[in-house]
Amino acid sequence: MVEELGSFVEGFKDPTTQTSTPKFGGGSCKIVMQIDKVVELFQTMTIVSLNMGNLILEANSLKNILATWEKEKVMFI
Repeated sequence: MVEELGSFVEGFKDPTTQTSTPKFGGGSCKIVMQIDKVVELFQTMTIVSLNMGNLILEANSLKNILATWEKEKVMFI
């Protein structure tokens, strides 16, 4: 019986139990890392651009407030 089991196990090959792992070469990993860096740089540039836009709007708002105060100051003198 042991001999029968041994021969059965040796001769048995089930293709569904074998796992196929994707193999990445060094070049493709390098490309993925470069793409990640580009995406991160793009996200950073977008955030900086939005913050600059907000800063410009705030500066313009403060200029308008200052101009209004100057006009009111002239009217009271």
